[in-house]
Amino acid sequence: MRKPITHARQAPGLVREGTRPAPRALIGLPALIVLLSCLDSTVATEAPELDPTPLLDRLGRVAWLYADTALRFSCRETITVDRGSPHRYDYIYTHDKDGRFRDYRTRPGRSSGKEVNLGNEGLRRWVSQAYSWVFIFRADRRERFRFAASAGGDVLGRPAVRLDFEPIPPYKENVNDWAGTAFIDRDTSQILKVEGWSRADFLERSGFDNALEALRTAPHGFGPPAGIESPRYFTFETTVTEFGAEKNGMRFPSEVRIELRRYRVPGAGGRDFDSVPVYQVRQAYTGYRFFSVRTAGEIKAMFSGSAAAPPP
Repeated sequence: MRKPITHARQAPGLVREGTRPAPRALIGLPALIVLLSCLDSTVATEAPELDPTPLLDRLGRVAWLYADTALRFSCRETITVDRGSPHRYDYIYTHDKDGRFRDYRTRPGRSSGKEVNLGNEGLRRWVSQAYSWVFIFRADRRERFRFAASAGGDVLGRPAVRLDFEPIPPYKENVNDWAGTAFIDRDTSQILKVEGWSRADFLERSGFDNALEALRTAPHGFGPPAGIESPRYFTFETTVTEFGAEKNGMRFPSEVRIELRRYRVPGAGGRDFDSVPVYQVRQAYTGYRFFSVRTAGEIKAMFSGSAAAPPP
């Protein structure tokens, strides 16, 4: 998986495309502070685990509901790479020739409806089909992942359950080739935020976590632990998707952030690690327009059990 990326890579409905530039020199404390806010799960105290089964049952209904709604909205997408100029598109979902969902972008204000190929837009990286994270939790994909649930604190102003997911071999592209953490609204079972890594990036991050753990548990006064006498370097990309737009109780993507960072363990001056960002991409989704969506009452009935069960 970790190879020069010059074409689209796809997760369960997710695409990231572009090339990765060489990292800049590592920096110290400012980057450390930023990283601690980004990698809270690395340093946070573990919360007691919960049984994920009831939540997964509800998320199976959510996945069906999202499939039912995918072709019923449009919005404005704005992509900004680092500090560059924003790229704006009108954005909808459609079906490809195989009947699968895909996104469709056009120029704002153009009446031709001609599709924009982002590969020709000079963008470094982008996420496609951010809406499709929910399909990881389809009932027919549950056996392809390991799940662990715990209390997730407040996310986007809502009480959340944290749901970690990790793919189980054999891996299948677009089905179970991503790992990550989803934060689910405790009351509505709607997705609030997803932090995701490709399998290659997840393995790299795991190596970083293990190196930190070895460093932090080494006896003081005896030097660095075995295996990290000299600095070790890790580079991985994290994709964060927030579902901050809401309609009739359903949540839709509001922002995606892609960040590639490079880390050194141990850091300089006695720090556990240093880090530097290589690049950052932000995608914002605004101006949602809905052609036809289920009412709030219909959506509530689906999760109360008073509505007919959705098809598998």
